[in-house]
Amino acid sequence: MPESTHPPPNLVEMYAGMHPDKPAIIGKKRTITWSMLNERSRALAKKLFSMGLRPGEQVSIMAYNIPECYEIIEAVNWLGCGRVMVGYRMKAPEIEYVVDHSDSKLFFFLNDFEKRIMPYRENYKKLLPNGLICMGSTSYENVPEFDELFADTPDVDLNNLPPAEKQNEGMVYTSGTTGRPKGASRNVSGLATESAMKHLKTIMDLLKYDNNVVHLLCCPIYHSGPAFYAFLSLMLGGTLVLQEKFDPEEFLELVSKHGVTVSHVVPTMVSSILDVSEDFTKDLDFSSLRSILLGAAPTQPKHKTGFIKRFGPVLYEYYGSTETGVNTFITPEEILKNPTSVGKAFPDNEIILLDPEGKEVPDGEPGELYVYSPIMIDHYFKDEEGTKEVHKGKYMTAGDIAIRDKKGYYYIVDRIKDMIIRGGVNIYPAEIEAEINNIPGIKEVAVVGKQDSRLGETVSCFVVREKGSDVTEDTIKEYCADKMANQKIPVLYVFLDELPRNPTGKVLKRELRESLKDSG
Repeated sequence: MPESTHPPPNLVEMYAGMHPDKPAIIGKKRTITWSMLNERSRALAKKLFSMGLRPGEQVSIMAYNIPECYEIIEAVNWLGCGRVMVGYRMKAPEIEYVVDHSDSKLFFFLNDFEKRIMPYRENYKKLLPNGLICMGSTSYENVPEFDELFADTPDVDLNNLPPAEKQNEGMVYTSGTTGRPKGASRNVSGLATESAMKHLKTIMDLLKYDNNVVHLLCCPIYHSGPAFYAFLSLMLGGTLVLQEKFDPEEFLELVSKHGVTVSHVVPTMVSSILDVSEDFTKDLDFSSLRSILLGAAPTQPKHKTGFIKRFGPVLYEYYGSTETGVNTFITPEEILKNPTSVGKAFPDNEIILLDPEGKEVPDGEPGELYVYSPIMIDHYFKDEEGTKEVHKGKYMTAGDIAIRDKKGYYYIVDRIKDMIIRGGVNIYPAEIEAEINNIPGIKEVAVVGKQDSRLGETVSCFVVREKGSDVTEDTIKEYCADKMANQKIPVLYVFLDELPRNPTGKVLKRELRESLKDSG
């Protein structure tokens, strides 16, 4: 998703003139009107230029969902620079890698994270002098604090800046579940093409966006998909409500309080929202909701249909990725009829499913999903080999296996890297997970392969029970015996309180596989 592109400064300036007192950003502690966003981002841009930042360079930001992020983003836009959002769950070496690899010249970070950054400040060798900037108070010396940057605005003509020495690249470091994060880089000017603008308009029409949109950003701002839809809201001159960190009860209260029309959620959020009691929500008003968009990871059908039954026909789902944008789409009405599907191909997308030899598979057969869309990334930053690996001609893959039925609906079967090969037979964990999730008393399940000297791999199952459930290994085995071939039935069961996940809700199967290495 091209979330790293935000309304160009001329739009911010235009909306500041049209409705200066309308809230642009509503945070937990402060609200920024459109006129404030315009004035403060211009002042900040001038300050950053005086510190040495030049058009075409990168700026990293690490924070919760707070209004200051958008002041920085718009200031960076004024200068024609790129933004890199750093995941706040990252540890010190990971933070250093992203900031350094992206060639960032400035790094804004919330003071909550300074213990992961400041003791290692000497490792940030590419930053400008005083390039570490704290959002909040800090006890460290020679570290500018964010509010100090507005004390004395330099005289800089933002309309007469020097030309950029390189293209402005919006960059998102993919969260991934294996290896180093990759810098998914998109030439910002590419989003201004006729085909890209048509693509964005189609999204906004389907999700009922208009200039009165009130978008609730509840996922971390460094997530590509959610931040992309927040961008669309600001592009129309709407209002963006920020939830610093997701909490299901607060989410519902914010919807009611601010008349939220649109939001983007991930599967774990759907299940936790459904866990909120009816008694808690009885006095809340959800009539403003037009669309809740769901993506980032597979979602249990019972959670999708349960959400629609409780909150009305407002849940839309898509399949897509940071690299390729929105690729499939399904409406609430279609979800109720076909809850296991992620929908049909999104307009202006071309999708092909290929077997391991690179040949297209017929309908009903699994194949690796490749897509071509108007808003695909240009490349992985500084990774020519990685870029080549995910391409087949003009098509690109995120590594997912899918099936298309005769009506054109797509079903995500699994990820290439998660497939289990037992005795030479391909086994798709998602197929087993979907079946076991139907057992009463099971909240969620994850299936992975365990190394085996004779068969190559065997099937292992990690289970999270519903509260109060007494589901046992024997219960699951007995159920599976009637539902699937013997080679698919798990031979090892591990019961957990919760599954490990990355910030977008994807189960970290790498960690689960690692945990099995020492088991018998």
